[in-house]
Amino acid sequence: MNPIEILEQEHRDIERELLELETVEEDEAINYPNLIHVFKRLHDMWNKHEEKEEKIFRIMKKEKIIVPMGEMLFEHKELRRHYKEMKAAIDSGSMEKIKMAFEKHLNVIIKKIRENINKEDEVLYTIAMQEFTPEELKEMWKSGV
Repeated sequence: MNPIEILEQEHRDIERELLELETVEEDEAINYPNLIHVFKRLHDMWNKHEEKEEKIFRIMKKEKIIVPMGEMLFEHKELRRHYKEMKAAIDSGSMEKIKMAFEKHLNVIIKKIRENINKEDEVLYTIAMQEFTPEELKEMWKSGV
């Protein structure tokens, strides 16, 4: 698999976690252990995914390919604030705070991640696949650009 295919697969994996979070949110009683587990797994997956994307951003920048990287990086940064707030609510153990955080932060996280994924799939990855062959992408990825 080339790096773009890996990132696209990660998008599908992240989407599964988002669906699981929506299921937790929809339940009358909050399954607290599942919420903690899924939220942490999503957070870890997203952080690792961001690192790989930023590597692709650097490759494209080095090759002087213009993509809306600043906007995408800003969106990643904006998500971190909502993650922190959601994590604080979960850590509080207060069901009231968690339910409030679902509305104020979890729904934003889910919406923003989906928007970000769609933008990356439609713009960033399309441009990368147009500009580089899968072999070039693999080689650049290995070189640690």
